Amino acid sequence: MKNIIISSTEKDAGKTTVGLGIALNNDKSLNYFKPFGDRPIYKKKRLIDYDAKLFKNVLDLETEYEKFCIGFDHSKIKYAYDEGTIEDKIQERVTELSEGKDGLIIETGEHWGFGSSISLDPMSLSKMVESEVIIVTTGSSTEIVDKLTTASRYFEKMGVDVRGVVINKVESLEEMEDIVVGEVDDLGLDVLGIIPEIPSLDLTRVSFINDMLFGKVVAGEDGLDRIVENVLVGALSADEMIRNPAFQEERKLIVTGGDRADVVLASLESDTSGIVLTNDIIPPSNIVSKADRRDIPLISVPIDTYEASRRIEDMQTVTTIEDEFKIDKIREELSPKLEIEL
Repeated sequence: MKNIIISSTEKDAGKTTVGLGIALNNDKSLNYFKPFGDRPIYKKKRLIDYDAKLFKNVLDLETEYEKFCIGFDHSKIKYAYDEGTIEDKIQERVTELSEGKDGLIIETGEHWGFGSSISLDPMSLSKMVESEVIIVTTGSSTEIVDKLTTASRYFEKMGVDVRGVVINKVESLEEMEDIVVGEVDDLGLDVLGIIPEIPSLDLTRVSFINDMLFGKVVAGEDGLDRIVENVLVGALSADEMIRNPAFQEERKLIVTGGDRADVVLASLESDTSGIVLTNDIIPPSNIVSKADRRDIPLISVPIDTYEASRRIEDMQTVTTIEDEFKIDKIREELSPKLEIEL
């Protein structure tokens, strides 16, 4: 039985994508474990993690959603477990998820320091389950070397075995190979893969934005699978907004007050993927009906326009089971570049 822990130097480095790439490039029977769920959604009155949902479906796992994570919030986990009982829980869950499998991919929280106060960081997990750690990183060449230098010193001090590094979302393969690989080698770390930037993996769907905002779909439900490439805040009048070059962009998401009927109507007449209606205000029924006919989702949220746009801007792009084009890209372009045997 071979387990591997996947961590990263920062948020949104691509841990889940790399983990899935490793799984799709292995002929072994693998399961997935994410002790600290950090991408929660509510489905059928259950709190589940988006990444767990992805692995469950892509790898056709029979594991129940509740088994993939032990919690979603620092304070609740800290209240439920002390340092000893959380180790018992982790080992119990690893044993359960490993049954009948050749290996286990264990994904940590947002970055290598995340969850350290409740012993769910990669250092603590590595000691609990005696597993090596893979570090995923991204950024410019200088940033990568700086971040890996800090991480490697700390991992070494903590006595954690680092299997190696995956450099993700690379703009210049030549720069990474000529400059960074040598410096990473000098740190005593193996480069396990260099992954070029794959733009399509940064796309998201209206359904994901709705889930993350805990919104209510009031029209156009059949269009929830539409792709979003651009986000535009409809704070101006419809006439002024139409003149904005950003309004002419394709596959855009409009964020505006539900009382801005002029903006909503103008958006319905253009290449709009979805409209987020803020302050829990629903436009008149004729507008709702028009959105339904055009399959353009209207998503009502209780927060104001500024807060909604801020949350959307801060959202991490994820791959969902509905994103077959992303899964195909991971399988065809990313997996072959990861020579990692479990």
